[in-house]
Amino acid sequence: MTVPKDLINPEALAADHAGSVLCRLLMAHPQVVGIEIVGQAELSDGVITYSLGVMLPGGRELLVDVADV
Repeated sequence: MTVPKDLINPEALAADHAGSVLCRLLMAHPQVVGIEIVGQAELSDGVITYSLGVMLPGGRELLVDVADV
């Protein structure tokens, strides 16, 4: 698997949110068919959470939660 240069460049990642970084990492994987943002919430302490549906071959789906602290 080849990783895009912006994924390994710390300066490029500094301004991104955890959800967008995770999406780019997942889309670089050859077995990921697609990604759907299922939900997003901001908690009272400023933490943003993202719920992602990651589509895999054969119609399987992986649900992933990530928080940007």
